[in-house]
Amino acid sequence: MSIGSIESDLLRQAVRGDRASLSQLFLLHYSSLQKHIASRISRDLGRLVDADDILHHTLLRAAGGIRSFQIRQEGSFPAWLKTIANNLIKDTAKRQRRERRMVDIPGLDRAPGPSNSWATFIEQFAGNATSPSVRTQKYENARHLRVALIALPDDYREVIERYYLQDQSFAQIAESMGGTKDSIRAMCYRARKRLRELMGQSSLYFSG
Repeated sequence: MSIGSIESDLLRQAVRGDRASLSQLFLLHYSSLQKHIASRISRDLGRLVDADDILHHTLLRAAGGIRSFQIRQEGSFPAWLKTIANNLIKDTAKRQRRERRMVDIPGLDRAPGPSNSWATFIEQFAGNATSPSVRTQKYENARHLRVALIALPDDYREVIERYYLQDQSFAQIAESMGGTKDSIRAMCYRARKRLRELMGQSSLYFSG
C-alpha cells in the first residue's frame, strides 16, 4: 500500500471521528508543517512568539474542524494545515503590531503573565537531552506527545492541561469543569491511559 493510500484511509477515518487515525495523520505531516511555520515567522515575530506554540494551535484548530473537512484531492489536507498556520501567524502578527502601537508610560513595566506555553509543557515532559541519540528520542517523544494531546477528546485534553500545565488540583479542576474531585481524578486517569494508547513507548512519563 502506498503512502498516499495510507494517508487517504487515515483521513477518511479521521473525518468520521477516529482520534487514533487523526493522531497518525498529524504525525505524517508534523515535520513538514513545523518547517513551514518556522519559515513563515519573521525574525521580529520570532522574538515574541514560539513557533511550537503556533504549531500546537494549528493542530488544535485542525482537530476541531476535521469532521467538516472536505476530502477533494491529494494534497488538500496538508494544504489545509498550512492555511490554518498561515492565518494564525497573520493574526498573531497583527496583534503584536496593535500592542506595539499602544503608548507605554515611562517607568511603568508590564508584569509578565503566567507562563502557559505549550512548547514549555512539551519540553518539560519530553525529557532532558544530553547526547545526539537522546535529543533524537526527545524530539520523537515531543512529537508523539503533541499529536496525542490534540487527538484527545476535549474534556480529556482540558483536564490534562489544567492538571499538568496550569498545576491545578483535582478540587480546583472539579470546581471549574463541574463534577466531584473523585470524578476528575478518574477522568485524569482515563486521559493518561488514552495518551499511553496513542503514544506507545513514548508515554512512559505519563505512567503515574
